[in-house]
Amino acid sequence: MQVPHAEQPTLMPYYDALNRLVSGKPEIVAPGTKITLNSVAIEAGRSPGSIKKSRTVFEALIREIQIRAREQQERISPGVPQVLQAKDKAAKARARADNYEFKYKEALARELMLLMAWDEATKALRKAGKVVPFTSTPRP
Repeated sequence: MQVPHAEQPTLMPYYDALNRLVSGKPEIVAPGTKITLNSVAIEAGRSPGSIKKSRTVFEALIREIQIRAREQQERISPGVPQVLQAKDKAAKARARADNYEFKYKEALARELMLLMAWDEATKALRKAGKVVPFTSTPRP
């Protein structure tokens, strides 16, 4: 049976430290410090590497720290996800435009090759003397 974090006295300093960091009133680290596993451990008065991901006792604490760190990041730089989404959308549009440009240039090249082949065929027919000009006569 796993004991809730509130009943584990070893985790209480970590949660208290996390709450102080979230509220912006830390006692040990500088105010505005980025919320990380190490900063929470230092604020709790422990060594920087004391919160180990490999220990199951810290799983809930680590999840909570990650959630609070994401919230802090969004508060510091609001709109970051929207900016990233807009950049991604712009990159896709740019790639699509480049693809259309490539297709357009290919079409122009094919058109040029057809015009050159038509011109060569016309010249060859004229040399052979087998070209009969069409005259446009109005129909009555």
